[in-house]
Amino acid sequence: MITVGADPKNKILSEALEQTILVRALTIPAWCDIKPVLTMRTVGTDSAIPPFVLHYGAKLITVMLFCIRCDSRYNKNDKQYWDRLFKMPTQEKGFLLKAVIITCIALAGSLLALEGGLRLLADTGKFDRQLFIFGKERPPLDSKTGSGMYYAHHYSAYALKPGYTAGSRERINSLGFRGEEVSLAKPEGVYRILAVGGSTTFGVYLPWNESYPYYLQEELRERFGTDAIEVINAGLTGSTAAESFHRLPTQLLPTDPDMVVIYHAFNDLLPRVFNDYEDDYYHFRRSDPNNPPGLTRSYIYRLALRVLSPSYFHENYNLSKLVWKTENLPETDTELAQNFLDSNNNAFRFNMDNMIILLKAKDISVVLATFALRPDIWHWQDIIPPYMWEIGIRENNEAIRELASEHQLPLVPFAEAPVKVASNDYSARMYSDSIHMSTPGNRFKAKVFADTLAPLIAAKLGVPVPPASKYAQPAASNNVSASPL
Repeated sequence: MITVGADPKNKILSEALEQTILVRALTIPAWCDIKPVLTMRTVGTDSAIPPFVLHYGAKLITVMLFCIRCDSRYNKNDKQYWDRLFKMPTQEKGFLLKAVIITCIALAGSLLALEGGLRLLADTGKFDRQLFIFGKERPPLDSKTGSGMYYAHHYSAYALKPGYTAGSRERINSLGFRGEEVSLAKPEGVYRILAVGGSTTFGVYLPWNESYPYYLQEELRERFGTDAIEVINAGLTGSTAAESFHRLPTQLLPTDPDMVVIYHAFNDLLPRVFNDYEDDYYHFRRSDPNNPPGLTRSYIYRLALRVLSPSYFHENYNLSKLVWKTENLPETDTELAQNFLDSNNNAFRFNMDNMIILLKAKDISVVLATFALRPDIWHWQDIIPPYMWEIGIRENNEAIRELASEHQLPLVPFAEAPVKVASNDYSARMYSDSIHMSTPGNRFKAKVFADTLAPLIAAKLGVPVPPASKYAQPAASNNVSASPL
């Protein structure tokens, strides 16, 4: 016996309960070959649930019970099971259809009522903490302040919103860089380093204080025994060398760095798989501040995302859809691979070369680094086979070595770093995926970079060169990837 809506404390409902009626003794029809009876009691005409909803809802429950019973009695591989399940009389099919329709209408009405109630609560401004569980609307890109971590930038397509925070994991300072607050004017006696790159520099997956630039600052300060060394994390997730080049005059050079470390290679492979390739990446890069919230205005929709796709609310989750021209992305692997093979890395080399020329003209030290790829684990982007990325990284690393030689620049041989040794030392995996390092991996990466940077800093400061780490290497080789461990 199921009782719906009974509340003895309510006078009206109590009186109605005394006059309860049997909605219907629903006997599973003969074609089910089973005879359970379901009865349902409800309040009378004062019930908040219309009788016709209960009627068809009960019908739906009846069919569900029948399906469960049949499921337990018959083998699903037995034709008799399916015959009994679907070959029902026309009258019963009609009842089932009506039950489904009425139930769906009632459910939709309930959801609309719930959505309206939640919006009314939000309008009061008194329940922000309670409504946090629903997440936030998709933020617009046309504002440098407010919600969301990114905004549309007129030169670099997009940038980080100054002052953005997300709990203890994310911190964007007032200059728009990930990490602790730093002043725009370089303090007297401070040696300032900018770490430029994409998500591998930014430190995606990890808290702000577990990126390689953060650990590099710790490592250099410890080696030199001073706090007068700053390393600013100027990484921007998803950025190519083109974005970094355009960021130099507007966002990077105003910080007056003494040294810029550039770690690029992977993101410049992405434009090569899009249709209608152009060296200026016009076919690939989108810069559209019009990013309406759409369905994310709905609390119910956002709650569903929380349950079914919680990563949606990670700030980097939809970044590619906002800054890629996805309409130019081919649908088949064959087209993706052919686009890649038909293009080249001239744009990457051109933008890296321009960055070097501009920085050297400003009398700023430039350090390049070969890019490490681990091809034998989960790949960061799977829009084309991993072996294509290996080809592209090999090409870009060769361009990096050539540029270092042409401009007589120091080169961090990170692609050749002894990852296997470090993995044993830290008793941990160095990679989170094929290109992004884990927390121990970023500690290791900082040591490898510090081995190249320390002698340069010592020469500038006029102090002895501190001892190198056990991972120090004499020179980079032609190997594209780190040790596969």
